[in-house]
Amino acid sequence: MPRYLSMWVALSLSLATPAAAQEESNQTRARALFVEGTAHAGEMRWGEALARFEAAQKLYPHAGTIYNIGICQRALGQYTLARASFRRALDDHRQSGALADGTVANIEGYLREIDNVLATLDVTLAPVSAEVTVDGRPLERAAPRAWIAGTLPPGRGRAPGSAKFVITIDPGPHVFVLSRKGYEDVVVQKTVTPGEREKLDLVLKRLPAALSIDADQKGAAVAVDGVDVGVAPVTLKRPPGRYRVLVRKDGFDAYDARVTLHPAERVDLTARLEPEAFGVHEQWWFWLSIGSAVATTAVVTYFLTRPDPERPALDGGGLGWAIRVP
Repeated sequence: MPRYLSMWVALSLSLATPAAAQEESNQTRARALFVEGTAHAGEMRWGEALARFEAAQKLYPHAGTIYNIGICQRALGQYTLARASFRRALDDHRQSGALADGTVANIEGYLREIDNVLATLDVTLAPVSAEVTVDGRPLERAAPRAWIAGTLPPGRGRAPGSAKFVITIDPGPHVFVLSRKGYEDVVVQKTVTPGEREKLDLVLKRLPAALSIDADQKGAAVAVDGVDVGVAPVTLKRPPGRYRVLVRKDGFDAYDARVTLHPAERVDLTARLEPEAFGVHEQWWFWLSIGSAVATTAVVTYFLTRPDPERPALDGGGLGWAIRVP
């Protein structure tokens, strides 16, 4: 054997030995955990048995261990998880042939049983961008409008992205939490009947906005969309939308503004009131002078246009004599 080839073989063996030793150690530990899990299962301590089997699977994956995980999940009422585990065990068996025929038959029977136990929810969601969690876990997508509850680790909700969809879920009580920025979180508690199909409406309410209105003049009256709401300063809560704000005070021009409110937003508005700009015809001295001028004009006009007074008839005495003066 050439020298470089023998060196390569020696190096390969030296590198393979630690890996092989680690694998053997993992397998030994996994076997011990598997035995412990089996003992707990025999005592119907399903939670402890499940923890042992899951630890064993991480150290040394095997279809038989996945099968036992499914058995524990089924016993604990975690049917969506059990179905996923049984299906995974079958997929592993198809590649490795690790399961006995009787075990495969058991898995197929369990899957049929679980399909009859799982419940279905026809969900209506608004808005479609709301994020949903069930019992603190996000939904797992099974199809474009079909989701599964309870199979993913705890975490932030996911937005299904459609107004109507279906959730496959374990029977029993559940807590649904909806959240979206700008909306109030909604918590819905619902108990689901085994094997039943039910409707569930999940609707978020938009958070109100705060509108604070002040004025640089005391005693200014405030109206929003034509409705008096008090004297400035005032703070109101209103649904998101567009509003007209009118601030008035005698002797000042009205302050008129349009405001757009967004969910959970606070808008602070200060009205700057300007004194009314009076015209010449609105001043008191103007009307007094006008009144005097009108009176003077009337007098002058009267003297200029009045007719000459007629003299009374002269008394000519008994003879009727009278001297007429031009």
